[in-house]
Amino acid sequence: MATNKRIRNLVKEGVGIRGIARLLKISTTTVIKRIRAIASNLKRPEIHSYHAIYEIDEMWTFSKSKKNQQWITYIFERGTKRVMDFVVGRRSVDCLRPMISRALTFQPKFIATDGLMVYRSIIPSNLHVRDPYQTLRIERNNLNLRTHLKRLSRKTINYSKSVSMLSSVLTLYFWA
Repeated sequence: MATNKRIRNLVKEGVGIRGIARLLKISTTTVIKRIRAIASNLKRPEIHSYHAIYEIDEMWTFSKSKKNQQWITYIFERGTKRVMDFVVGRRSVDCLRPMISRALTFQPKFIATDGLMVYRSIIPSNLHVRDPYQTLRIERNNLNLRTHLKRLSRKTINYSKSVSMLSSVLTLYFWA
């Protein structure tokens, strides 16, 4: 149990898989298995606030090679400064609809996004705000993510070899 806690803390500090294995004197395979196990036991946070302000943004990364683009799209609740939900995949209606539908069930005051066209077809126009000043907080959070998690940095030798590992690391970072 103490090892899992240390792994969780090291992941949140941006230490890579091999670095964690070196520090804890365990194999990289064990680290990967434990990260996935810890992440699978974590649940999305319960939303208790109705009429909150949400910001949605996406950030580009890759898995395996730069040819395999992945987009991390997530919902940031402005009041609590917490990530409420995220998805790793394409920026398509099919990929984003479940996440946005979940946010809409809590009757947000409004949802602020950038100018991505796909949001216009999913978010009702009376709740959708497309204003760069309304997404400043989530853009700052993107910078924090890229700074804390080396695998999200644009020019790095660190990367995720699989989408499931990327999702597991993000789950630990957001909700552990």
